[in-house]
Amino acid sequence: MYKPSRRVLTTSFVFCALLGALGVWTLLHPASVFVQPWRAERTATAVEDVLLGPYPVEADFAALKQRGVTTIISLLEPNVPYEKVLLNQERERAARYGMTVQNFPMGSILGQKFGNDYAKNSKAAAEAAIAAEGIAYIHCYLGLHRARNVQGYLAQHVRSSSYAGSTATASAADLDAEHIAQTAFEARDYQRSLDALAKISDKGLRAARLEAWNYYRLRRIPEARASFEKVLRDHPGDMDTLGGLAYSSLADGKLDDAEFAFTQLLSAKSDDVSAIEGMGHVRYRQGRQAEAKTLFERAAQLNPDNSETREMLDRLRTPPAEGAGAPVAGVTASQ
Repeated sequence: MYKPSRRVLTTSFVFCALLGALGVWTLLHPASVFVQPWRAERTATAVEDVLLGPYPVEADFAALKQRGVTTIISLLEPNVPYEKVLLNQERERAARYGMTVQNFPMGSILGQKFGNDYAKNSKAAAEAAIAAEGIAYIHCYLGLHRARNVQGYLAQHVRSSSYAGSTATASAADLDAEHIAQTAFEARDYQRSLDALAKISDKGLRAARLEAWNYYRLRRIPEARASFEKVLRDHPGDMDTLGGLAYSSLADGKLDDAEFAFTQLLSAKSDDVSAIEGMGHVRYRQGRQAEAKTLFERAAQLNPDNSETREMLDRLRTPPAEGAGAPVAGVTASQ
Protein backbone atom coordinates (compact mmCIF):
# COMPACT_ATOMS: atom_id res chain seq x y z
CA MET A 1 0.00 0.00 0.00
CA TYR A 2 1.36 3.40 -0.99
CA LYS A 3 2.21 5.77 1.84
CA PRO A 4 3.04 9.39 1.03
CA SER A 5 6.47 10.49 2.14
CA ARG A 6 7.00 13.01 4.91
CA ARG A 7 8.07 15.55 2.32
CA VAL A 8 4.79 15.14 0.41
CA LEU A 9 2.79 15.46 3.63
CA THR A 10 4.74 18.52 4.69
CA THR A 11 4.34 20.12 1.27
CA SER A 12 0.60 19.44 1.30
CA PHE A 13 0.24 20.87 4.78
CA VAL A 14 2.17 24.01 3.88
CA PHE A 15 0.13 24.42 0.70
CA CYS A 16 -3.16 24.11 2.61
CA ALA A 17 -1.93 26.55 5.26
CA LEU A 18 -0.92 29.07 2.61
CA LEU A 19 -4.23 28.63 0.83
CA GLY A 20 -6.09 29.20 4.10
CA ALA A 21 -4.00 32.26 4.89
CA LEU A 22 -4.73 33.66 1.43
CA GLY A 23 -8.44 33.09 2.00
CA VAL A 24 -8.37 34.94 5.32
CA TRP A 25 -6.32 37.77 3.82
CA THR A 26 -8.80 38.07 0.95
CA LEU A 27 -11.79 38.27 3.29
CA LEU A 28 -10.07 40.99 5.31
CA HIS A 29 -9.34 43.05 2.17
CA PRO A 30 -12.71 43.67 0.47
CA ALA A 31 -11.16 45.88 -2.23
CA SER A 32 -8.45 43.41 -3.27
CA VAL A 33 -8.21 42.15 -6.85
CA PHE A 34 -9.83 38.90 -5.70
CA VAL A 35 -12.95 40.61 -4.35
CA GLN A 36 -13.23 43.84 -6.35
CA PRO A 37 -15.01 42.31 -9.38
CA TRP A 38 -17.85 41.16 -7.11
CA ARG A 39 -18.37 44.40 -5.19
CA ALA A 40 -21.51 46.40 -6.00
CA GLU A 41 -21.24 50.04 -6.99
CA ARG A 42 -22.13 52.75 -4.52
CA THR A 43 -25.52 54.11 -5.52
CA ALA A 44 -28.43 56.28 -4.42
CA THR A 45 -31.68 54.89 -3.04
CA ALA A 46 -35.27 56.06 -3.33
CA VAL A 47 -34.80 57.97 -0.08
CA GLU A 48 -33.15 61.36 -0.11
CA ASP A 49 -29.73 61.36 1.57
CA VAL A 50 -29.43 57.58 1.88
CA LEU A 51 -26.72 55.78 -0.12
CA LEU A 52 -26.09 52.07 -0.56
CA GLY A 53 -22.99 50.05 -1.35
CA PRO A 54 -20.20 47.68 -0.28
CA TYR A 55 -17.93 47.76 2.77
CA PRO A 56 -16.03 51.09 2.73
CA VAL A 57 -12.25 50.80 2.63
CA GLU A 58 -9.95 53.75 3.29
CA ALA A 59 -10.32 55.26 -0.20
CA ASP A 60 -14.10 54.92 0.03
CA PHE A 61 -14.17 56.94 3.25
CA ALA A 62 -12.55 59.87 1.46
CA ALA A 63 -15.23 59.67 -1.26
CA LEU A 64 -18.02 59.35 1.32
CA LYS A 65 -16.68 62.40 3.13
CA GLN A 66 -16.89 64.27 -0.16
CA ARG A 67 -20.52 63.20 -0.51
CA GLY A 68 -21.28 64.63 2.94
CA VAL A 69 -21.87 61.27 4.63
CA THR A 70 -22.13 61.59 8.41
CA THR A 71 -23.54 58.18 9.38
CA ILE A 72 -22.45 54.67 8.43
CA ILE A 73 -25.12 51.98 8.73
CA SER A 74 -23.15 48.73 8.92
CA LEU A 75 -24.88 45.39 8.40
CA LEU A 76 -21.80 43.32 9.25
CA GLU A 77 -22.23 40.45 11.69
CA PRO A 78 -19.66 40.70 14.53
CA ASN A 79 -20.18 37.01 15.37
CA VAL A 80 -18.43 36.23 12.08
CA PRO A 81 -14.69 36.64 12.90
CA TYR A 82 -13.53 38.46 9.76
CA GLU A 83 -16.56 40.77 9.81
CA LYS A 84 -15.82 41.62 13.44
CA VAL A 85 -12.32 42.72 12.41
CA LEU A 86 -13.70 44.77 9.52
CA LEU A 87 -16.30 46.37 11.78
CA ASN A 88 -13.61 47.46 14.25
CA GLN A 89 -11.51 48.88 11.41
CA GLU A 90 -14.55 50.70 10.07
CA ARG A 91 -15.25 52.33 13.43
CA GLU A 92 -11.66 53.55 13.67
CA ARG A 93 -11.75 55.03 10.16
CA ALA A 94 -15.15 56.60 10.72
CA ALA A 95 -13.87 58.35 13.85
CA ARG A 96 -10.98 59.82 11.86
CA TYR A 97 -13.36 61.15 9.22
CA GLY A 98 -15.84 62.56 11.73
CA MET A 99 -18.55 59.96 11.04
CA THR A 100 -20.55 57.69 13.33
CA VAL A 101 -21.15 53.97 12.84
CA GLN A 102 -24.38 52.18 13.72
CA ASN A 103 -24.33 48.39 13.50
CA PHE A 104 -27.41 46.29 12.66
CA PRO A 105 -26.05 42.74 12.29
CA MET A 106 -27.54 40.70 9.46
CA GLY A 107 -25.98 37.27 9.11
CA SER A 108 -25.48 36.23 5.48
CA ILE A 109 -23.00 34.08 3.59
CA LEU A 110 -23.31 34.07 -0.20
CA GLY A 111 -26.86 35.32 0.14
CA GLN A 112 -27.88 32.64 2.62
CA LYS A 113 -29.43 34.26 5.70
CA PHE A 114 -28.76 33.11 9.24
CA GLY A 115 -29.64 34.43 12.68
CA ASN A 116 -32.98 35.39 14.21
CA ASP A 117 -32.80 39.16 13.72
CA TYR A 118 -32.28 39.43 9.94
CA ALA A 119 -35.68 40.97 9.12
CA LYS A 120 -35.84 42.95 12.36
CA ASN A 121 -32.43 44.53 11.81
CA SER A 122 -33.16 45.17 8.13
CA LYS A 123 -36.09 47.33 9.15
CA ALA A 124 -34.14 48.97 11.98
CA ALA A 125 -31.25 49.80 9.64
CA ALA A 126 -33.58 51.46 7.14
CA GLU A 127 -35.25 53.51 9.86
CA ALA A 128 -31.89 54.55 11.30
CA ALA A 129 -30.72 55.69 7.86
CA ILE A 130 -33.88 57.73 7.33
CA ALA A 131 -33.59 59.32 10.78
CA ALA A 132 -29.86 60.08 10.53
CA GLU A 133 -28.70 63.69 10.45
CA GLY A 134 -26.94 64.34 7.18
CA ILE A 135 -26.31 61.62 4.60
CA ALA A 136 -26.33 57.95 5.62
CA TYR A 137 -24.44 55.13 3.91
CA ILE A 138 -25.80 51.59 4.24
CA HIS A 139 -23.47 48.70 3.49
CA CYS A 140 -22.81 45.01 3.99
CA TYR A 141 -19.71 43.18 2.73
CA LEU A 142 -20.22 43.28 -1.04
CA GLY A 143 -23.23 45.61 -1.11
CA LEU A 144 -25.37 42.90 -2.66
CA HIS A 145 -27.69 40.73 -0.57
CA ARG A 146 -28.05 42.36 2.84
CA ALA A 147 -27.85 45.93 1.56
CA ARG A 148 -30.39 45.17 -1.17
CA ASN A 149 -32.71 43.69 1.44
CA VAL A 150 -32.66 47.01 3.31
CA GLN A 151 -33.13 48.85 0.02
CA GLY A 152 -36.27 46.83 -0.56
CA TYR A 153 -37.61 47.92 2.80
CA LEU A 154 -36.83 51.55 1.99
CA ALA A 155 -38.68 51.33 -1.31
CA GLN A 156 -41.73 49.73 0.30
CA HIS A 157 -41.99 51.96 3.33
CA VAL A 158 -40.66 55.34 2.24
CA ARG A 159 -44.19 56.72 1.99
CA SER A 160 -45.37 55.31 5.30
CA SER A 161 -47.16 57.62 7.70
CA SER A 162 -44.04 57.98 9.82
CA TYR A 163 -42.14 59.71 7.05
CA ALA A 164 -44.75 60.98 4.60
CA GLY A 165 -44.20 64.61 3.81
CA SER A 166 -40.72 64.69 5.31
CA THR A 167 -38.82 62.31 3.05
CA ALA A 168 -38.35 63.08 -0.61
CA THR A 169 -38.50 60.39 -3.26
CA ALA A 170 -37.21 60.38 -6.80
CA SER A 171 -38.13 58.58 -10.00
CA ALA A 172 -35.96 55.79 -11.37
CA ALA A 173 -34.89 58.06 -14.24
CA ASP A 174 -33.83 60.78 -11.83
CA LEU A 175 -31.89 58.29 -9.71
CA ASP A 176 -30.14 56.99 -12.82
CA ALA A 177 -29.24 60.53 -13.89
CA GLU A 178 -27.97 61.33 -10.42
CA HIS A 179 -25.87 58.18 -10.36
CA ILE A 180 -24.31 59.11 -13.70
CA ALA A 181 -23.69 62.63 -12.38
CA GLN A 182 -22.02 61.37 -9.20
CA THR A 183 -19.87 58.87 -11.10
CA ALA A 184 -18.77 61.60 -13.51
CA PHE A 185 -18.02 63.93 -10.60
CA GLU A 186 -15.82 61.33 -8.93
CA ALA A 187 -14.03 60.88 -12.28
CA ARG A 188 -13.51 64.69 -12.34
CA ASP A 189 -15.62 65.01 -15.47
CA TYR A 190 -17.58 67.92 -14.02
CA GLN A 191 -19.22 69.12 -17.22
CA ARG A 192 -20.60 65.63 -17.90
CA SER A 193 -21.88 65.58 -14.34
CA LEU A 194 -23.67 68.89 -14.91
CA ASP A 195 -25.16 67.58 -18.16
CA ALA A 196 -26.60 64.57 -16.32
CA LEU A 197 -28.01 66.75 -13.54
CA ALA A 198 -29.68 68.98 -16.11
CA LYS A 199 -32.01 66.05 -16.91
CA ILE A 200 -33.46 66.17 -13.39
CA SER A 201 -36.25 68.73 -13.41
CA ASP A 202 -36.98 68.70 -9.68
CA LYS A 203 -33.66 68.40 -7.87
CA GLY A 204 -33.60 67.28 -4.26
CA LEU A 205 -30.91 68.27 -1.79
CA ARG A 206 -28.38 65.72 -2.98
CA ALA A 207 -28.60 66.61 -6.69
CA ALA A 208 -28.74 70.37 -6.08
CA ARG A 209 -25.70 70.21 -3.82
CA LEU A 210 -23.78 68.13 -6.37
CA GLU A 211 -24.60 70.70 -9.04
CA ALA A 212 -23.12 73.46 -6.89
CA TRP A 213 -19.96 71.46 -6.26
CA ASN A 214 -19.56 70.90 -10.01
CA TYR A 215 -19.62 74.64 -10.58
CA TYR A 216 -17.02 75.03 -7.84
CA ARG A 217 -14.72 72.43 -9.38
CA LEU A 218 -15.04 74.09 -12.77
CA ARG A 219 -13.99 77.35 -11.04
CA ARG A 220 -17.29 78.94 -12.05
CA ILE A 221 -17.34 80.56 -8.63
CA PRO A 222 -20.23 83.04 -9.07
CA GLU A 223 -22.51 80.19 -10.21
CA ALA A 224 -21.22 77.98 -7.40
CA ARG A 225 -21.96 80.65 -4.79
CA ALA A 226 -25.44 81.24 -6.18
CA SER A 227 -26.16 77.50 -6.23
CA PHE A 228 -24.92 76.93 -2.69
CA GLU A 229 -26.95 79.92 -1.46
CA LYS A 230 -30.08 78.53 -3.13
CA VAL A 231 -29.56 75.10 -1.57
CA LEU A 232 -29.19 76.70 1.85
CA ARG A 233 -32.40 78.67 1.35
CA ASP A 234 -34.23 75.44 0.51
CA HIS A 235 -32.43 73.33 3.12
CA PRO A 236 -31.25 75.57 5.97
CA GLY A 237 -28.58 74.07 8.16
CA ASP A 238 -27.08 71.66 5.62
CA MET A 239 -23.45 71.59 6.71
CA ASP A 240 -21.92 70.30 3.47
CA THR A 241 -23.59 73.10 1.51
CA LEU A 242 -22.40 75.66 4.05
CA GLY A 243 -18.89 74.30 3.55
CA GLY A 244 -19.25 74.72 -0.20
CA LEU A 245 -20.40 78.30 0.25
CA ALA A 246 -17.46 78.96 2.59
CA TYR A 247 -14.93 77.65 0.06
CA SER A 248 -16.63 79.58 -2.75
CA SER A 249 -16.30 82.77 -0.70
CA LEU A 250 -12.64 81.95 -0.07
CA ALA A 251 -12.00 81.36 -3.78
CA ASP A 252 -13.74 84.67 -4.53
CA GLY A 253 -11.53 86.53 -2.05
CA LYS A 254 -14.46 87.28 0.28
CA LEU A 255 -12.54 86.47 3.45
CA ASP A 256 -15.09 87.89 5.89
CA ASP A 257 -17.87 85.75 4.41
CA ALA A 258 -15.62 82.70 4.37
CA GLU A 259 -14.56 83.27 7.98
CA PHE A 260 -18.19 83.59 9.10
CA ALA A 261 -19.20 80.34 7.39
CA PHE A 262 -16.19 78.36 8.62
CA THR A 263 -16.86 79.64 12.15
CA GLN A 264 -20.41 78.30 11.93
CA LEU A 265 -19.13 74.93 10.74
CA LEU A 266 -16.56 74.66 13.52
CA SER A 267 -19.13 75.70 16.12
CA ALA A 268 -21.30 72.80 14.99
CA LYS A 269 -18.39 70.35 14.73
CA SER A 270 -15.01 71.35 16.12
CA ASP A 271 -13.10 68.48 14.44
CA ASP A 272 -14.42 69.10 10.90
CA VAL A 273 -11.15 68.74 8.99
CA SER A 274 -12.39 70.54 5.90
CA ALA A 275 -13.54 73.53 7.96
CA ILE A 276 -10.28 73.58 9.93
CA GLU A 277 -8.30 73.63 6.69
CA GLY A 278 -10.58 76.31 5.25
CA MET A 279 -10.14 78.53 8.29
CA GLY A 280 -6.40 77.92 8.01
CA HIS A 281 -6.48 79.33 4.48
CA VAL A 282 -8.49 82.31 5.71
CA ARG A 283 -5.95 83.08 8.45
CA TYR A 284 -3.09 82.60 6.02
CA ARG A 285 -4.52 85.10 3.58
CA GLN A 286 -5.20 87.50 6.42
CA GLY A 287 -1.52 87.37 7.27
CA ARG A 288 -2.16 85.66 10.62
CA GLN A 289 0.54 83.06 10.06
CA ALA A 290 0.80 81.68 13.62
CA GLU A 291 -2.94 80.97 13.76
CA ALA A 292 -2.84 79.45 10.28
CA LYS A 293 0.02 77.15 11.31
CA THR A 294 -1.89 75.98 14.39
CA LEU A 295 -4.97 75.21 12.29
CA PHE A 296 -3.05 73.27 9.64
CA GLU A 297 -1.21 71.30 12.33
CA ARG A 298 -4.58 70.33 13.78
CA ALA A 299 -5.84 69.35 10.31
CA ALA A 300 -2.71 67.24 9.74
CA GLN A 301 -3.33 65.37 13.00
CA LEU A 302 -6.89 64.55 11.94
CA ASN A 303 -6.06 63.77 8.30
CA PRO A 304 -2.33 63.03 7.94
CA ASP A 305 -2.66 61.86 4.32
CA ASN A 306 -3.71 65.26 2.94
CA SER A 307 -0.86 66.46 0.71
CA GLU A 308 -2.15 70.05 0.54
CA THR A 309 -2.12 70.32 4.33
CA ARG A 310 1.50 69.12 4.41
CA GLU A 311 2.38 71.60 1.66
CA MET A 312 0.84 74.48 3.61
CA LEU A 313 2.69 73.46 6.77
CA ASP A 314 6.00 73.35 4.87
CA ARG A 315 5.24 76.79 3.49
CA LEU A 316 4.42 78.16 6.94
CA ARG A 317 7.52 76.61 8.50
CA THR A 318 9.81 78.07 5.84
CA PRO A 319 10.65 81.75 6.43
CA PRO A 320 9.83 83.82 3.33
CA ALA A 321 12.71 85.29 1.39
CA GLU A 322 13.59 88.82 2.41
CA GLY A 323 11.33 91.29 0.65
CA ALA A 324 9.02 88.58 -0.65
CA GLY A 325 5.32 88.82 0.02
CA ALA A 326 3.25 85.93 1.32
CA PRO A 327 2.13 83.68 -1.54
CA VAL A 328 -1.53 82.96 -2.04
CA ALA A 329 -2.51 79.49 -0.87
CA GLY A 330 -4.32 77.11 -3.13
CA VAL A 331 -7.64 75.76 -1.94
CA THR A 332 -9.06 72.29 -2.40
CA ALA A 333 -12.45 71.89 -0.76
CA SER A 334 -13.60 68.58 0.68
CA GLN A 335 -16.27 67.87 -1.95
